[in-house]
Amino acid sequence: MKRHEFYAFVAPSVIIMVTLMIVPLFFTIYLSFTAYTYGQIPRFMGLDNYINALQTPRFWNSIRFTLLYMGVAIPIQILIGFIMALLLYKVKKLQGLMISTALLPNVVTPVVGTLIFSWLFQDKWGFYSWLLSLVGIKINFLASVSGARALLILHAIWSATPFPFLVLYAGLQGISREQFESAQLDGANWLQQVFYIVIPNLAPLFVFIAMINIMDAYRVFDPVYVMTRGGPGSATESIVFYNYMVAFSQLRLGYGSAISILTILGILVLLVPFLVRTYRQQTRG
Repeated sequence: MKRHEFYAFVAPSVIIMVTLMIVPLFFTIYLSFTAYTYGQIPRFMGLDNYINALQTPRFWNSIRFTLLYMGVAIPIQILIGFIMALLLYKVKKLQGLMISTALLPNVVTPVVGTLIFSWLFQDKWGFYSWLLSLVGIKINFLASVSGARALLILHAIWSATPFPFLVLYAGLQGISREQFESAQLDGANWLQQVFYIVIPNLAPLFVFIAMINIMDAYRVFDPVYVMTRGGPGSATESIVFYNYMVAFSQLRLGYGSAISILTILGILVLLVPFLVRTYRQQTRG
């Protein structure tokens, strides 16, 4: 391929990336150092927006909820996905049923799926609320802090578990039968095979899944917006939802830009250990 042909193929992708990613990023960085409200001229403020954000309790509240959301939901997603993958690997007859069931959250759009999920737990006409009322338990999930948080975490588990399930099931297909047969000859039961064969072989996939699910959970917005709107109070405000409220509800675009940059830095801090581990594995290989 001639050089000019190479540039002709690459140029559209580069132009799109620069237009949709690089330019907005640098413009956001610029706005983060200004006092800017829609329709007004930006006024330079230095680090005031960043200092203000770090001194705002509501900002730290959104960080704490986001970390709680991630810390509870992601391990459960991976664990359930792993158990489902092992079950399907052992019982092939369930393949069609389990894969179809696992893909249900992805059949509908995220907003519609979130609405359906929230309706199931509605105080007056929700299906699960009705079941609990039959045994004398009346819970308004969205009216209490613990209930609203639990509902968002349950939604995260329901909507994101199919991803680790499908990835780990595909990974199981790549483990050679000889390893299992050798372990069986040595007297290893199925649980021992899982711990000494399956988990070590799937370790890179666990790291990959954790990275993807961390990025997905860190930027959670749709469920918060549709189900709780950050309530009760600000108990379920994620960092991205808080950023949205500041930038687009209050129109404090300069301050919102500073929170956006802090959000990006936060996800980088969370992902650095995984990236370092992946880099070391590649260099050793």
